[in-house]
Parts: sequence; structure tokens; C-alpha cells
Amino acid sequence: MSKDIVVVGGGIIGCSIALRLAEEGLSVALIERGRIGCEASRAAAGMLSPQADATSRNEFFDLCLRSLSIYREYADHLQEASGIDPEYQDSGTLCVALDENERGEMERWSGWQREAGLKISSVTLDEIARLEPGVTDSAARGVFIPGDHQVENRRIMEALAVAARRAGVEVIEGEEVLEIAIDRGKAAGVKTTTGNLASSSVVIAAGCWSGGVADKTGLTLPVVPARGQMLALKGQDLPISHVVHSRGCYLVPRLDGRIVVGSTVEYVEYRKGVTAGGINWLLEAATKLVPELRQWELIETWSGLRPDTPDHMPIMGTCGIDNLILATGHFRSGILLAPITARLIAQTVMKGKAPDELRPFGIERFDESAGKLGHLGREKIAN
Repeated sequence: MSKDIVVVGGGIIGCSIALRLAEEGLSVALIERGRIGCEASRAAAGMLSPQADATSRNEFFDLCLRSLSIYREYADHLQEASGIDPEYQDSGTLCVALDENERGEMERWSGWQREAGLKISSVTLDEIARLEPGVTDSAARGVFIPGDHQVENRRIMEALAVAARRAGVEVIEGEEVLEIAIDRGKAAGVKTTTGNLASSSVVIAAGCWSGGVADKTGLTLPVVPARGQMLALKGQDLPISHVVHSRGCYLVPRLDGRIVVGSTVEYVEYRKGVTAGGINWLLEAATKLVPELRQWELIETWSGLRPDTPDHMPIMGTCGIDNLILATGHFRSGILLAPITARLIAQTVMKGKAPDELRPFGIERFDESAGKLGHLGREKIAN
């Protein structure tokens, strides 16, 4: 059996790339070691929020804004192709500072965005109370970002699974890629637990498992897992109508009445457990931000392993092996970056050359020693 393209990894990045290439008329196989959409993509919160996380403007921030600008088109296309609504919402994000230290930090990151002409507005304490009455009255300051949106990431993965199959992608689940086949310096397919699959090109989009897929080719990918623990609460009536973000946590209201609370960032290798300490930390931060949540029922806890890199930016584009293309390391921005990643990786496959937009994200930016992260800790926020 032979394909034009083999995509390794069935998260939102791999599925979006496979769908795009199939719609370009190529024969595509998507190989996932478990079930598609059941790792980091399912464990996310679905926030499309480049501004709420940005401390400065760089190529990565611009890529995030570009992906956000085409996200509605992407979500609409998935709904049309699958019949499943990804629940795209554009109500914006309210960022809240709960003390003077957080207020100073907020003034710094919101100030440069305002000077750069981005849509962002300061809100007074009275305006916070009118916008989100459920937020604590001890807030020190607020900023509203109308351009930050969200999707229901679990539904978007369900939509991708259906759309990809309808487009002709051969989805192979429960099968592990053991080795990338190399023929005269070029990727020529994969060896799996059940046999060989030849292809003209291979895309590695296996999240934090990408390094294990690539290492037998002699290619070192400095991608490590970052565990994110999350939880969901449910009560009578939603006390918030926007995504509400503080330094301690973020709260994402869902159309089904849940509030998703996230998230820890923990460098604990491949241990994907939920801990009492992590969940307690999230609950304390959530109820401090919206006190009414103390009365809500805790209905679900989970965790996922997000693929991080030393500079927290993805690794995308070509590498030293011809026809082997990388699309991994998206860390906290995999859901957000799916549309633009699929578009740019498809261009790379079709033209045999990575577009200029991928140059800042090439594997060449790392040297051999770049594999360890120097910022271990849990007190960080991830989406």
C-alpha cells in the first residue's frame, strides 16, 4: 500500500493537515497510536486568545493573530464538512487583576498592545461589575479583549474526525509508528506495529511523542511533555458570559452550562495523572475569582500532555531529511494554530519548500544542546 502523504499523529494539528491535503487531491493516511483527538487536543479549553497571553510582539504572536483571523472560516468549513457544530464563540475575554502586583503586570502587557493598535480596553471596577457581576468585588483592575474567541475543542475534534474520513483520509488508529523509512536520504514512508506503508512524504505531528518518532532517523526534536490539569464545574445558571482570565486561572463558560477551569503547567515527564494538589490549586483560584463557584458541583477532572519546546514556539517546516516535514511543539496554542499550520504545511508539501512564514519556526534554530527547559514549575497558566 502506498500514499502520497503519511501524517503521524491524530491531534488537531495532524487531523487539520491531513484534511487540508486530502482536499488538495492527495491520498493521505493518518496514523494515531491511540484514538484521534484523545490526547492534548481533547484536554484543552479551546480558547483562541493570543492577546491574553502575549507579553510582546514577535513572529509567533503575529502567526497566532493570522490563525485567529481565519478561524471562523475554518470552523464553518468543518461544520459544513461534518455536520458537527464546533461552537465557535466570539464574546471576548475579560482579564482581571486581583492585586496590585497583578495590576502592574497587566498594565505592562496591555500597554504595548494598545500602543500597537490592537483592540483592547481598560475597564473600571464598576464596568467589571456590570460586565460580569459574578466576578469578585475585590478585583484591582480589568482589561477587556474583544478579539479573543473560543471553540469547544472536543466538538472540533469530532468534526475533524468525520470531515477527514469523508474527504478520503485513511485513518489508522491504535497503531504506533516505529520508524520513518528513509530511502537515499529521503523520507519514503513509515514502519508501524503491523507493517510498512510507503509514501512520497511524511509529516510528523505527534505532539510530545514527536521526538520518539524522529529520533531513529538521527533527527533530534527538543519537544517535551508539559502536563496540564483541568476541571469542569456545573451549577444552575452560568455566573459568567465571557471567558474570564486571571493570573491564577481561566474560566471558560460552555454552551452546555459547564465552566471549564484551567490549568496547571507541570514538567513531570509522561505522567498524565490528576493530583489532589493540582485540582485544589485550580479550585482555590477559580473560587477566588468567581466566589459563587464554591456552590457548584465538580463534575470532571482531567489532564493532558502538551508538547513544549525550549522557546515555547512550535517546530514547523522542512528538516535535514528530504520529504520529512515537521509540525509539532505547539504547546498551549495547538487549538488556535491549527488552521494556519494546516495551510502552511500543505503549501510545504505541495511546493516542496517551506513558505517564508515558517522560517522562524524551523528546527534549525536549535542546537544540539537545546532540549532541556529551565522553567520547571506549576504556577503557570496554559490553554
